[in-house]
Amino acid sequence: MTRALTHYTGRNITFATMHGKEQLARGAFRRILGATVAAPPGLDTDQFGTLAGDIPRILTPRDAAHAKARLGMQIARSPYGLASEGSFSGSSGPLVEQREILLFIDDDLGLELIEGTLTTSPLPGGCTITTPVRAREFARALGFPSQGVVLHSAQDGHMIAHKDFTQLDELQATAEALLASGSAVIVQPDYRAHRAPSRADIIRTLCNQMAKRLATECPNCHAPGFGRVDVEHGLPCSDCGAATQVIAADLHGCCECSHRTRIPRTHLRAEPAWCDYCNP
Repeated sequence: MTRALTHYTGRNITFATMHGKEQLARGAFRRILGATVAAPPGLDTDQFGTLAGDIPRILTPRDAAHAKARLGMQIARSPYGLASEGSFSGSSGPLVEQREILLFIDDDLGLELIEGTLTTSPLPGGCTITTPVRAREFARALGFPSQGVVLHSAQDGHMIAHKDFTQLDELQATAEALLASGSAVIVQPDYRAHRAPSRADIIRTLCNQMAKRLATECPNCHAPGFGRVDVEHGLPCSDCGAATQVIAADLHGCCECSHRTRIPRTHLRAEPAWCDYCNP
């Protein structure tokens, strides 16, 4: 079966990453768009902050993804750029909220698109350890070495992240040395995409969504990238009929023209528990 041509058939798209994320996009972009995806050489995305916290993250997730994509496009001299940015909150407790966005830029058409998700991470937050064996136990419970682990220690008032462990003995020995020096030590999952399979799966899903969106043309002007741009709240309460804050419809739109399409959600009524009148 011959694949339909798209605006991006035969194009090379630059994924601004130093952790192999381009591999998560290649399948969908090749299959759906006929495009290739590559990472630029010599790119340092850590300058925009790290998930481990050893380099502070001062930009918003969208601004960080935008800065990464622009830098990758500049290095590769490409008009097409991809970048992703993840954030994890509540990382000191049992439940960790994970936000992930994927940003695409097309300078030829002046497009900038975002796909994103908000979910609870299957990975736990970090914990303070008092014995090196606890670091080993934590890592083993996570599925080390496919799921990475980071050790945090405080030295001279600065937080230092110890990463890229490949052996349990190496991890335990590092924890032992840090504890022996009097440092407080925190062990935490490594949330970087190449050391966190669960996060890689989410990015792969967003890449698939982005490829499908780029293959979707606007019904009005035929520009690529037609997709969800907003949501409409106000699903009526099933008891009193008043509008609630539950999403009633998705709003799809074009980034080139003003064309919009309203797509109702499946549920026709909201539970009274979500109604400000029935459940003030």
